[in-house]
Amino acid sequence: MLNHFRGLILILSGLFAAYTSPAQLQKIYLHPKAAGSEKQSKFIDSIRFTPLEVKEGIELTQFSAPEITKDYFLIRKYVEKEVLLYSKNGRFIKKISYKKLGNEFWPRYDQLRNQLVFFGYNKNYTLTSRDRIKIQLDWNSPRNRKYYQKYTIDLADSNFAIKKETPQQNDIAHAYPFYDDLYSVSEITTSEIYKDSLDYELKLYQGNQLVKGFFPYNRINEVKYLFEQENIGITKTDTPNIHYITRPFCDTIYKMVKDSLWPAYKIVLPLENSVPASFSTKPFKSKTDRENYSRNNGWMLRQIYSVYETPRFLYLTLRYLSNYEGYIYQKQTQTTHKVRNIKPDSSQYNLSLIAGFDFVRKNDRFYKTQKAGDLLSFFEKNKDIPVPPDLESFIKSNPPATTPVIIEFKFKN
Repeated sequence: MLNHFRGLILILSGLFAAYTSPAQLQKIYLHPKAAGSEKQSKFIDSIRFTPLEVKEGIELTQFSAPEITKDYFLIRKYVEKEVLLYSKNGRFIKKISYKKLGNEFWPRYDQLRNQLVFFGYNKNYTLTSRDRIKIQLDWNSPRNRKYYQKYTIDLADSNFAIKKETPQQNDIAHAYPFYDDLYSVSEITTSEIYKDSLDYELKLYQGNQLVKGFFPYNRINEVKYLFEQENIGITKTDTPNIHYITRPFCDTIYKMVKDSLWPAYKIVLPLENSVPASFSTKPFKSKTDRENYSRNNGWMLRQIYSVYETPRFLYLTLRYLSNYEGYIYQKQTQTTHKVRNIKPDSSQYNLSLIAGFDFVRKNDRFYKTQKAGDLLSFFEKNKDIPVPPDLESFIKSNPPATTPVIIEFKFKN
């Protein structure tokens, strides 16, 4: 009875927060086939360069994503399973290889602890989704600890040694710091293994204690979540303790201040891009049946991601059932631009900064890596355009074409 009452309180508090809004819900009309194009310089400015130290054997390859840590520029090289560390002024610090950890392990930066974290399955065991749920439900049993492995690199320690650690419950639940001492859990799963059908798409924990849940669903047989694991989208803003929240198969963007949440924007799509009502009522027969549906309806909305707002613009990434697309909404004109149609020009050195998904955000700044050869080629062909001061000596040194350069930029205010 007590658990039932606690669940009822959580439902009511979550629903009340979700539908109590201090501002009117704003609608954004978006037609994927007709989203306009523009020059990149209309949206982006404050471009700055940090050339990275030339080091023999170090080159920028495909899938080299940057990360901005407390003290370093960090470049992940996923194919090579390496991490490159540079100081904030571009000096080379260290190349760290994590090949020996195996294919299941990828680095995640833990800002709170200033660590790189590698967490994954023990390669000596093969786990089904059913196995993983059983382990999570019985994590306190010592025999379950052997199925997972965890390694960390302390970025405050200049040795940058890979250390083995004991996996914790927060690791397997993928619980991440949210605000103050609260952690968020945003995975959505269904299984007949669960005895209690009530769960929440977004949960906030203090330690191992659930303190608030949002968007209740049936974790045994919720139709839209059968045969697939989904996640709530959580995007930090430039203001501490304020997040944007997005849900699978939902066209609404929620704003969350600490643990109070309300609808902020609604993306209005053509009927052909919206999942039908039957998606939530008519279950798929199998995982293959669901995968075939996604392939055959690739431009139906699956989820909104990567929400970033400025006084003038709203940047969004939309994941469709089998496609991705980025958009910039201009508030003043109420027009939407498809990111891949946004073209760079010579005023920004012909650099395509936002057309792909290979940049990261740190507060109000964005960062991406670029090959030095692209810059060398541009200035060779455009001798009338002055080289920016932070690139002058680097360009004159004629660095190897694959040397990485960090580019920092902002959305216009």
